[in-house]
Amino acid sequence: MDKHYRQFLVIAEHGSISSAAEQLNLSQPTLTNNMKKLEKNLDVILFTRRSKGVDLTEYGKLLHEQLQELSRRHDTMLDKLADLKARKTEKIKMGTGDAWWEVFVKSALQRYCEQHPGISIQLEFGNHLKLMDMLVHGHIDLFIGHEIHGLSRRCNVQFTPILQDQEAQFVHRSHPLLLSGNPGDNSHMYPLLQVTPDQDSYQHLIENPQPKQQEKERKKLSERITYEINSLSASLDLLTTSKAVMPYTKSMANYFEQFDIVPLPSTSAPQTGIVGIYHLNEPNASHITDIKEILSRSQ
Repeated sequence: MDKHYRQFLVIAEHGSISSAAEQLNLSQPTLTNNMKKLEKNLDVILFTRRSKGVDLTEYGKLLHEQLQELSRRHDTMLDKLADLKARKTEKIKMGTGDAWWEVFVKSALQRYCEQHPGISIQLEFGNHLKLMDMLVHGHIDLFIGHEIHGLSRRCNVQFTPILQDQEAQFVHRSHPLLLSGNPGDNSHMYPLLQVTPDQDSYQHLIENPQPKQQEKERKKLSERITYEINSLSASLDLLTTSKAVMPYTKSMANYFEQFDIVPLPSTSAPQTGIVGIYHLNEPNASHITDIKEILSRSQ
């Protein structure tokens, strides 16, 4: 793909020429000049400049849509060529969070592999924004995670709900809060342990930051010591040796018992969310449709 097209895609994703220039390791004037050349070559205006970035014009939106599709087709072609060299014909490329792997994805994938023993598997673990970035760039075909509120419309994805999730606050069985009268209500007095938290590098995927900001305020992030861990296993290790509190899906309570990790009692209504399957808003290959159906029926 032409370098100016690739640079345009980075600007469209970030909504900012300065942020894109930093990622591309270019000076802002160089990138601005390259975009002016692209606009001249296409004879259209691609961006509307604003005080804190740029918006795509209708021409820019069309170009962005077509280039994303071109990029995905190019990546798919390379994957198929690699698969052909290895004498493979089909491959499931999917993502999931650690919790959903234990709750239902592992068993669903085992059933799928029993029914389709010739299919190759690529499995990615991570935070839902990381997986969304991989999805829109064509690195995975689908992923299982929480519904993302405030998601940018540029992502052009579909969400299929599977289950409703409740959040609990987990601590080690020896935690002081379990000896108090109102353990859940006083949890903000202790360090917060966040498993695979959102990373700044993926914030361009969020169009409306208010839901994420409200979540930070609810957890009182600005007032607490925080531990940000990108591994569930390491998080459990830290939870057993500290007084931290870990918000996590209540569905994992039985799994955590083996590590002496238990949910705090609470008098307030639990936070809820929807867990489902994200995939691109385009026709899926038959083997992708098959795994989606098995995942959807697993709950």
